[in-house]
Amino acid sequence: MELVGYTSRLSAAPGERLSFMVSSKRPGYEARLVRLIHGDEHPSGPGFKEEELSSTIDGEYAGRVQELRPGSYVLVPRVPVGSELTVQTWLCATAPEAGEQPLVSCDGFGLVLRNGGLALGELETGVAVVPWEWYFIAAVVSGTRARLVQWPLRSGLLGAGAADVEGDVSPLEPGEGPLRIGDGLNGRLEAPRIYSRALSREELDDLPPDGLVAAWDFSLEISSRRAVDVSGNERHGTTVNMPMRGVTGRRWTGRSTSFLEEPSHYGAIHFHDDDLDDAGWEPDFELEVPEDLPSGVYAARLRSGDAEDYLPFLVTPPRGTATAPVAFLAPTLTYLAYANEHYSWSSDFAVWAPGIRDRVQPGDLYAAEQRLLSLYDFHTDGEGACYSSYLRPILNFRPKWDMPLIGAPQHLGADMHLLDWLEHERFARDVITDHDLHRDGLDLLRPYGVVLTGAHPEYWTERMLDALDAYLDGGGRLMYLGGNGFWWVTSIHPDAPHVVEIRRGHSGSSPWRSRPGEVHHSGTGEFGGQWRYRGRPPQRLAGVGFTAQGSDEALPYRREPDSFDPRASWIFDGVAADEPIGDFGLVLGGAGGAEIDRADRALGTPPHALVLATARGYTDMYQAQQDDTDFHDGRTGGTVSPLVRADMVFFETPGGGAVFAPGSISWCGSLSWNGYDNNVARITGNVLRRFLSSEPFVAP
Repeated sequence: MELVGYTSRLSAAPGERLSFMVSSKRPGYEARLVRLIHGDEHPSGPGFKEEELSSTIDGEYAGRVQELRPGSYVLVPRVPVGSELTVQTWLCATAPEAGEQPLVSCDGFGLVLRNGGLALGELETGVAVVPWEWYFIAAVVSGTRARLVQWPLRSGLLGAGAADVEGDVSPLEPGEGPLRIGDGLNGRLEAPRIYSRALSREELDDLPPDGLVAAWDFSLEISSRRAVDVSGNERHGTTVNMPMRGVTGRRWTGRSTSFLEEPSHYGAIHFHDDDLDDAGWEPDFELEVPEDLPSGVYAARLRSGDAEDYLPFLVTPPRGTATAPVAFLAPTLTYLAYANEHYSWSSDFAVWAPGIRDRVQPGDLYAAEQRLLSLYDFHTDGEGACYSSYLRPILNFRPKWDMPLIGAPQHLGADMHLLDWLEHERFARDVITDHDLHRDGLDLLRPYGVVLTGAHPEYWTERMLDALDAYLDGGGRLMYLGGNGFWWVTSIHPDAPHVVEIRRGHSGSSPWRSRPGEVHHSGTGEFGGQWRYRGRPPQRLAGVGFTAQGSDEALPYRREPDSFDPRASWIFDGVAADEPIGDFGLVLGGAGGAEIDRADRALGTPPHALVLATARGYTDMYQAQQDDTDFHDGRTGGTVSPLVRADMVFFETPGGGAVFAPGSISWCGSLSWNGYDNNVARITGNVLRRFLSSEPFVAP
């Protein structure tokens, strides 16, 4: 990746400005505005399509390398340091052996973990702390003498990791400047304090107020980026690169599982050396979105010799307006959840999909090498990443990118299968985004006759779900054209709107689990995990919900008796009764695959919903998702489990509306097969044309 970049926003409306940040190892590069039409280079499809446009960004630019600087910390602008001081905090190191890790540092002073134990200059305790255990630590400096202490909180450790040493150090130069807390640490800090004098052994037990310079209480304003100083000296700090908050501290007992109930039990911040919420690169050029630029998918295309990168962005209609009867809801929260995902091919998970590493692309390698994490990846200390941001390069938010797991486009590339088909069939549509829906709610959807989802609308905020519920209750029409949708509780951080947050909870098919007491989102305080456990399973909204996933093949659907019901038989106009539906496609070779959904009355599928067709007969690479199986009984694979199937569902909603859901990620990958002349395209077109009519649907 000699040429790489990102945009300041995922989407913009006409008249709004976008900045483009680029890092180039080449001396120069060319930028060009392009409209992206079809991003898949599969030889059985229409091929890659783009349209070159004239714009103010077109031209040659000088190249420069811009570095990524990961690692979270608290930055305090000005803290005085003298020849005598005491630094004290509580430490829970989660990877104490992972190299030298600063704890509290400023010019001329650095309290660090070295060889797993506390160190100041040349003085070390020489004793490693036990990972994931709390320790009282302190550095007491008086001239050229210093004392280091690390005392375990838990008596059951029998003194493991305990140390109390004294020795000579270089004298500190008095001054006042910025202080960093946790910069380079993998672990948690709680209640750091600084004194302007050397505390005695007895005073370390009581921590008196005399000489207190600063005392930060991380249990305050957890949902913000502030680190509050309670000393009265107003030395407040700001978190940088989004360290994890809302995590348990040394006082946590398990009696409360939310920082909203017992904030004092959540007085810690968890720092990681690979946190990154804002790459902070300088802009190389800017674009004011032209007033006449139609809604769609665009990119700044960068080229320098054989080096190429695309910096995509979505253009929405002018704020408060609709320019078409159909809205395509781009799942930008899902794009961020999977941004730079490399867990599926770089971990032991890869054994699940033979040959996956042969399909890894340069952008995937760049993301892994630069430690750009998705919500599926793990930090250096093994903790799952719970924040993701768009202010950094996102190498799988690109055309021409195939997900190694399935060897086909996912996310933006998969959604362009649908957008390309809409354009080919001359259906006028607007592109709107999850972020727009979260901001504007029902007002965004109300002007549209039909809302189409992308292939994988998995991550949803409460405000988004409320808006879609209200839209359907008011007679709106939804075509849910993906799989594993409406699944994870997601939030946009109120103090960092470029950041999304999840907590995985303690169940479900997922790469990591939340630690005990840490299911609540730090930004909003809401209970995380799956929407199912907040009473909103996807079947209640869309009729189907996630049931299984696999990556070896996709299967066709076969019509069920409900497909001949007069309420829905029109969906199959031009499709024979015994015709396999979607035994072809650009994603795993079929219409029903990758991640699939099923109808389930017990989970909220409306009683009047019709199951029109089903794909079944999967291999055992497809496993039933974990929340649907109570015991490990060896009967969860596709060859034996009745849960492993993709159901196509239709039902009417109040006010004359309706929902159509084929329940598969790979559905849209079949639309362009055979020059767009196929039964998946026919069914999708039949539904969309009927949904666009003014004739109301009437429930039985």
